[in-house]
Amino acid sequence: MGEVMTGKPIAALILLTGIAVATSACWVKQEVGKQMQADIAAAQVELAVIKKAHAEEKAALQRRIKEADAKTKELTKVIDEYRRATGRSAADIGVDIERVKSDLMIIRGRQEVNEHRLGTIEKRFSIIHQDLDKRREEAERQEKERIEREEAGRKAWEGKKKQIVEIKRPQKKEDFYKLAYGLLEAGQTVAARALFDEFLKKWPRDAYSDNALYWIAESHYAEEEYREAALAFQQVREKFPKGDKSADALLKLGFCFYNLERYRQALPFLREFVQSYPRSELLSKAKKMIREARKKSKRRKKRSGK
Repeated sequence: MGEVMTGKPIAALILLTGIAVATSACWVKQEVGKQMQADIAAAQVELAVIKKAHAEEKAALQRRIKEADAKTKELTKVIDEYRRATGRSAADIGVDIERVKSDLMIIRGRQEVNEHRLGTIEKRFSIIHQDLDKRREEAERQEKERIEREEAGRKAWEGKKKQIVEIKRPQKKEDFYKLAYGLLEAGQTVAARALFDEFLKKWPRDAYSDNALYWIAESHYAEEEYREAALAFQQVREKFPKGDKSADALLKLGFCFYNLERYRQALPFLREFVQSYPRSELLSKAKKMIREARKKSKRRKKRSGK
């Protein structure tokens, strides 16, 4: 098994790179909250810029309207004075008046266009305000939920930690292992993981050591902590390449990446399992997951256009 692993440098690199940088789900949610806060801040800056532009354009339009009204009055006055000074006929004066009316219509038309632009900007303001309020409310809601979850998790962990401390540890390693495994079967994954970890510290190279490490990985897997599970399964392969759980750990590595929706990274582990353990009872399940991983990988590649 050790030779097979060294022949897969790319898969190992993907595993170590993809998982070692991963943090807890809580940390990811905090980063999402920070990103939403940054988006809100950016939207606020954008809103301030638009407001300033809106105010400037509105002021410019108001100046143009005042100038148009002043020009209208001035033209009317000029026409009256011109008519009195020249004594021109009503028909001639009518032509001048129609020309002035035409100019006024053009000015009014421009004014309506500008007013429409103002209305569009104000509508955009309203939409931005509403979106900003929704995003702020969503960010506040998520932050509140995160704090509540962390508090609930902290209290739950304190309770579990107290229970773990109160568990009476057997002196014999066989009994110790059986106790940890019994807790795991009973669904007490945190307590089981703690005892398996203690077992490994006390008996790191025992015949049960590879199993203990494997069940630590399985406890994470049961809690859908696939990154942590993948790290533990990889340790089973590295520390106990010829152990009873090496094959199962290899298959579960593929499962972990599949559940993390990293289908391309899951395929090398699944294929290696099929090639290395053709008589395994889990062979058909591994082949089925290979087919599913291929389909989903192709579908994702098609959507991304790559």
